[in-house]
Amino acid sequence: MMLVAIAGPGMNFLLALLAALGLALMAMAAPLPQSFGTQFLLANLQNFLLINVFLGVFNLLPIPPFDGGHVVEGLLPRRLLPGYQSIARFGFPLVIFLLVILPMIAPDANIVERIVVPPVRAILGLFAAFF
Repeated sequence: MMLVAIAGPGMNFLLALLAALGLALMAMAAPLPQSFGTQFLLANLQNFLLINVFLGVFNLLPIPPFDGGHVVEGLLPRRLLPGYQSIARFGFPLVIFLLVILPMIAPDANIVERIVVPPVRAILGLFAAFF
């Protein structure tokens, strides 16, 4: 189950790697023409990279409907598993509460900004350093 859960974010990171490679190839090429097509390709590769890194990290949140929740299930000791699985039926309302309602009530509790964005920036920094 954990391997299947990791496959989605893994594919996001693989696609991000391909986008970073495409950007690196464009940067290594001779001066590129400033045509609409070149700018379009460059902008879309950047967006593709950002979206896939964000989705990969976001999907690894340890909340039951996400793949990260299934990974947690596989790592938990068997005695703790029923308690964790009991919150799975509340997974979608929990996601709505944590991602939409909680930031409205307490802006400092924005999960995306506090938990997702730092690893996304770190991964993007690794891609930038590698390529």
